[in-house]
Amino acid sequence: MSTISALNSGIAGMQRGVAMAEKSAATIASATTSHSGNPTDVAEPLVELMMARLQVEASAKVVETVSDTIGTLIDTSA
Repeated sequence: MSTISALNSGIAGMQRGVAMAEKSAATIASATTSHSGNPTDVAEPLVELMMARLQVEASAKVVETVSDTIGTLIDTSA
């Protein structure tokens, strides 16, 4: 896998994680502001929010590793 495709994968993973976090946060916010009187279970969106955080963290690690690798390659060739 080239460093560019790994970088693209890391960025795409971060974008997916952010999108998942936004969706989960919106679900939680709408559940807590609902005045219908019916209790809403927010356990699943909370778990999804935590999964989104892990997705972003893991993808950020991929981007960091690619950056370090590119830095090493530049240092080696200089």
